[in-house]
Amino acid sequence: MTQATAPRAKLVEQLWQLKAAFEQAQDGRSIHFDTLLRDSDYRRELINEAAMSRHREMRDLGRSLRVINTDGELRASQHSRKPVNPDIAEMMDWQSQQPAEEAVRSRRWWLWLLLPALLLAVSLWWVLGRGHEQLVSGSLHGDHVWTADKTWILDDIVYVEAAATLTIEPGAVVLGQPGSALVVTRDGQIMARGRADAPIVFTSAQPEGGRKAGDWGGLVLLGNAPVNTLDAQVEGVPTSDTRGMFGGVDSRDNCGVLEFVRVEFAGYEVYANNELNGLTLGGCGSNTIVRHVQVHRASDDGIEIFGGTVDMKHILISGAADDSLDWDMGWRGRVQFLQVLQYPGMGDNAIEADNRNGREDAQPISEPQFYNVTLLSLNSDDKYQRAMTLRRGTGGHFHNMIISGFSGETIDIKGRVSASRLSTGMMSFGGLLLYNNGRDGRSHFIEELGKQDDDGGFDEAAYFASLARRDISPEFSVPVDPVRVPDFRVGSKSPAGQGAVAVPEGEFWDQGANYLGAVRPGSASTWMNGWTAFAPN
Repeated sequence: MTQATAPRAKLVEQLWQLKAAFEQAQDGRSIHFDTLLRDSDYRRELINEAAMSRHREMRDLGRSLRVINTDGELRASQHSRKPVNPDIAEMMDWQSQQPAEEAVRSRRWWLWLLLPALLLAVSLWWVLGRGHEQLVSGSLHGDHVWTADKTWILDDIVYVEAAATLTIEPGAVVLGQPGSALVVTRDGQIMARGRADAPIVFTSAQPEGGRKAGDWGGLVLLGNAPVNTLDAQVEGVPTSDTRGMFGGVDSRDNCGVLEFVRVEFAGYEVYANNELNGLTLGGCGSNTIVRHVQVHRASDDGIEIFGGTVDMKHILISGAADDSLDWDMGWRGRVQFLQVLQYPGMGDNAIEADNRNGREDAQPISEPQFYNVTLLSLNSDDKYQRAMTLRRGTGGHFHNMIISGFSGETIDIKGRVSASRLSTGMMSFGGLLLYNNGRDGRSHFIEELGKQDDDGGFDEAAYFASLARRDISPEFSVPVDPVRVPDFRVGSKSPAGQGAVAVPEGEFWDQGANYLGAVRPGSASTWMNGWTAFAPN
């Protein structure tokens, strides 16, 4: 074979492999090899499809073909040299120089010789490649275990049905295909208990470098704890499907465990104004465990909580496209150690909170408790970002917080009912450090006059003047480039080490966290080390 024909022969051989791979991986899909050789557009389309496949072997083949592919017809003329592979020769209509009967006998002899080798190759491919992938779809009944030695691929919306339990081993990887999600119904349960050195990762099925927010639907946990809406139905599940319903009377309900879990590139708009988030918790009770969880690059909210009494601890939300943490429908849980990072030009509010739209006094009233929170934005002029928007009758208690870098208001309390929560004791603040917020870095609050007055004349600037220390650098060392791994530590001499409100007593709370923010000042490492990640795509 000459140098001129060698690249072409390699291309033809790999195209034959591509045809076989497509037909085996996609349930007998027919690939027209003659068209593949003649039609440059058809060939390029299949190669690009292979390069984006969820199957690693096909992706590798597609990427290799991208490099060596050429435009134009690849079929050889009748006088061209016959290729090594007789099956390819037959598809390309090369004429054998042997008599027909002899050619048939020759091919049969080679077939019998190659059959054992072919069977061995297929077996090895299954064990080493495809056998490590498990496609999951439909409903899960009974007990299921997703092991760490396989990659679990969600195909469409997968439901953990009533009385079913899904256990996921430390280190397991779950890939979400477009349009997929994992929904744990209110009588089902998930046990996803990872480790710091082996987190459980829910991420996009697209290859690294091609992932983006909204590649798949996300993780949804539904339970039987109280909400202030009758017949509550989670967004993203059709209203006709009762598996999307949540809420009940059991405040101690248990939706399961999420511990050392990372959720990436999730959340998508199912239809107008109806979205799934990175992590959705609907009506989950206080026996649910949500600790050491990161939600990264969600296309809607990072975490949205609909009612219930679920607690959260050691939570990181990074790069959400809408709100980082959103709640309504009467959520009354507890949170300690919350770190929010909003990227430049992305996201609206670090926290957006409601009680109920249209019925601000609906019972139970949203009234969560927060201690040790850092809300951080990598400020940019092209996006108006608020740190906290509290509206529609929500209450809440917010203590030992650092808020820094937001281009808009630091805290905006909207509506007369929400503002009234301060006087009734259903909303409170203490231990606040505000730094570098507003367009000029010092305009933490905006005066609301005339039509801009949306809270009955409540003056945030006057109210927080005596409660918050402002314009003092907390000595952050977070890089401005979100592609790099951020460092959330603060200096040992930071003012965050002073002025903390005492943390409540109780098994849930860490009373030793006598500082402002999510990280102890002067720490050599943080609770986020080892199990979190900040991949841009």
